Amino acid sequence: MDFDANALQDVTEQLKNNPDLARMLIEEQQKMEAQNQLKVIVNKLTSDCWNICVDRVGNSLGRQETCLTNCAERFLESDQFIRQRMSSQKQ
Repeated sequence: MDFDANALQDVTEQLKNNPDLARMLIEEQQKMEAQNQLKVIVNKLTSDCWNICVDRVGNSLGRQETCLTNCAERFLESDQFIRQRMSSQKQ
């Protein structure tokens, strides 16, 4: 992607002159980062729990479904615990 230096300078000036626009862009960027983090977590959860719980695929998951549910719950609880711990250490 080629950026025109003049266009970039124009955008920079607009952001300096419009703090509401700058704030909105920051908020949107934060939302996108949160969505990306969620995607990473869901992909890891799916992959890890599938590898742990599913040994073969048949017509139904049976007991494997219970394993997947428990695995997902433990994963999310662990993730939440770690995030809370890291947040409390920053303060």
